[in-house]
Amino acid sequence: MRFAIWVLAGLAGVGLLYGSFIGPILALDFQGVTSPDGEVLGYALFSVLIFAWLIHQVPWSRLPGVVVRMGVWLLVLGLLILGYGFRPELADLKERFLAALMPQRGFGGGSGEWRLDKSQDGHFYLELAVNRVLVRFLVDTGASDIMLTRGDAVKAGLDPERLAYTRIYQTANGMTRGAPVLLDELRLGGLVLPRMPASVNAGAGHVSLLGMAFFKRLDSYEVKGNRMTLRWSAGEGR
Repeated sequence: MRFAIWVLAGLAGVGLLYGSFIGPILALDFQGVTSPDGEVLGYALFSVLIFAWLIHQVPWSRLPGVVVRMGVWLLVLGLLILGYGFRPELADLKERFLAALMPQRGFGGGSGEWRLDKSQDGHFYLELAVNRVLVRFLVDTGASDIMLTRGDAVKAGLDPERLAYTRIYQTANGMTRGAPVLLDELRLGGLVLPRMPASVNAGAGHVSLLGMAFFKRLDSYEVKGNRMTLRWSAGEGR
């Protein structure tokens, strides 16, 4: 442990001395202009000096074990630096992994874009934040409105018993009634849709439906194979 502390202290000293004095001197090219290659060379040379000094302080009998431990610490440090440098890529990888486990989550394909994969039952599902509560929707571009089940309406803070079911809808299972409501907010990634019209199903629907009232607020949507891509103007609430 003491040796690890010495290693970390040495690395901190490298950063301090290099950043304040040695790096700028070694980074000057023949015209006196700072060169990025010179900075890298200066950093490498000074790091070698520190490494050699640390090795020189260790008895020869303990050198192999010390070198192995130093290598492990340097590997850990390198992985931390690599992870920090690839933060966006790692975040995207996490979203893709979760989307593979739960297709309804989807994942951001960039600013103003969302992608979702077809579920095993052949349908697309999408999770949206309705009044800041996650609701799972069945994507139904053949439907005109956004239709919440009574259970999802309760989750979103609505009271189905106090609504007026004045709308009539023709579904695959026959006629049903719906109550018009105005959702405070509908959110998907960076897309925020305030005051979104929707309906609450009077029947015993088991899943909420995401109809064209939502898709008309996008710039575009397309389906290629088993993937649906939604696009909207980045940074805009519509």
